[in-house]
Amino acid sequence: MIEMILGNLVNLIGPLQAMSRDHRELRDNALRSISHALNETCIYYRKLDSDRKRNFETENQLSRYWAAAAIPIRHIDYELSQICEHKSEYWINPEGWSPEELKQFNIDLDGVRKQYRQLLQPRFSRAIKKNA
Repeated sequence: MIEMILGNLVNLIGPLQAMSRDHRELRDNALRSISHALNETCIYYRKLDSDRKRNFETENQLSRYWAAAAIPIRHIDYELSQICEHKSEYWINPEGWSPEELKQFNIDLDGVRKQYRQLLQPRFSRAIKKNA
């Protein structure tokens, strides 16, 4: 009986490893999407600072990047997925958002970057910090 239980446990190792690998890939893809949206947004702001000319095509593309980032990140951090969705809506019509709404929906770039960086940390390092 013990041999049968041990055999079944050993048979579970492969599927569990595959699930873990799949989860890591999902997480990495979600974080990659956020990183891409963050970087493209920073690049656009830098360009805006230098020439002060809005580019509606770039803003439309930023909306798409943030919407695309919201989808996979929802499996990891629902709150951040909602922020990404709001950022997508923001880039559709930036002048339609009041400073109060920007604050209410927490879509400032520094806040998003901070949440992104927290998700980059390996999970075991969070456990160590909590116990320290």
